[in-house]
Amino acid sequence: MKNSRSALLAVMAIFGLSGCSLMANAATQPGVFYVANYVANGTHTDYDMARQAADAYAAATPWAAGSVLILKSGINSTCDAVPLPSLGNQSTTSIIGAGSGLSTIQKSASCPASGATLQHLDSPNGDLSRGLYQGFTVDANHVDAAACNVYGMSETTFLDVSCGNAIAGADHELEFGNRDANSVGWMDNIYIYDLKTFDSVIGGTGAVLTPVWSGSALASVTVTSSGASRYTAQYTRAQLFGPGLVKCSTVPTITPKVGANGLLIGAVVTNPGVCSSTANIYILVQDGTPVTYGMKFTNTADSHVWGLQATGATTYGIGWLNGSADNSIYYEKPGADELYQIIDNANGNRHISPGFKDAAGYVANIDAQNGTIQDAIITWSTTSHPGVSGYYFGNDRRVYQDWMIQDSACGSDGTAGYLSMTTELGVPSTSNPVPAGVKPQNVATCDGTGAMSYATIQ
Repeated sequence: MKNSRSALLAVMAIFGLSGCSLMANAATQPGVFYVANYVANGTHTDYDMARQAADAYAAATPWAAGSVLILKSGINSTCDAVPLPSLGNQSTTSIIGAGSGLSTIQKSASCPASGATLQHLDSPNGDLSRGLYQGFTVDANHVDAAACNVYGMSETTFLDVSCGNAIAGADHELEFGNRDANSVGWMDNIYIYDLKTFDSVIGGTGAVLTPVWSGSALASVTVTSSGASRYTAQYTRAQLFGPGLVKCSTVPTITPKVGANGLLIGAVVTNPGVCSSTANIYILVQDGTPVTYGMKFTNTADSHVWGLQATGATTYGIGWLNGSADNSIYYEKPGADELYQIIDNANGNRHISPGFKDAAGYVANIDAQNGTIQDAIITWSTTSHPGVSGYYFGNDRRVYQDWMIQDSACGSDGTAGYLSMTTELGVPSTSNPVPAGVKPQNVATCDGTGAMSYATIQ
């Protein structure tokens, strides 16, 4: 305790704490620090002060299991952009809250932006760190570039944690793992339960724009439905998508127009494009701060995941990218208004019982060599997303070696024109079959007929 007491005293001296209650608490519960026991000091919030003390304890006791920070209920404001300690072995700061709906770490709007509101950087100091993160929400408050960036850990557990409200135009709300020369950002044997991403900008819904063609060019846009709720003009965006885009040498672009009542009144064609076939091309309308990925798993391997829930109008809801291989993933729940609800660009991932609801474009974009999606349920709003499709194999077909789509069912009767699978060459046909390495079995057609699109293994 001598080293830890010296570290705590040093932190208090730096930040001007008297610390009587702190020292009493540390004496009775070594390594456990309560935000409620601290007071703000200058720009440092009570959370910042508690974090500094907890981090110092972890740094001073490398032989122990690090420190534990206990959040208070309600808002735990933070101004400091201090990453969790990357100390190697088992030493880092774990964080425990009262529940993701009860305890929130929120970036103060008056403080400088940082890379992420909660972050653990690469761990170059020996073995990767361990930690426990349970029962809280991380709110970037549309200030930071991300809510959560977690790199360089192994055998770490995340339970009931939510991350969201990254700055508009951000790459992601949450990222686990990164790619670097020495794998010091690698995430290995991670256990995740009920992880969620979100954005507090509640976007409009229900608008449907229909393209009007003049030969190979987009001439105009018809408002088929102006929407069921208000859109935010600064965030609303629209793009063309669908398997027919493969026939476009130049993809058309449009800018939606929001009326005074918050509903869509049209769109301006900013580039008419050149498309040799205009079938199976649709317009996707999204609202909310435009973030590319809700959840981004990069170099996260051999992990066990339950109940991912990615919400918000992102391009990709849940991304399993290079290096994120051999994971067991149960009950993924991507949200509505995502162009691709899941993208898998790794190998050997097992997606068990995902629930695809109100996909805006495709339920899954599959680019990896091998993997499994099993017992999926697909439901969607045919009014809001008339062009929705199923599994998109958008890579060179020589990539696919052993991809199994098994027992994929429809949660509703479906609609005519639904495509259960699409390839990089567009709509499947006798001249454009599903890639040889893809093995669908018992995949429902989802076109209202109740038939199977792929009843047996190819």
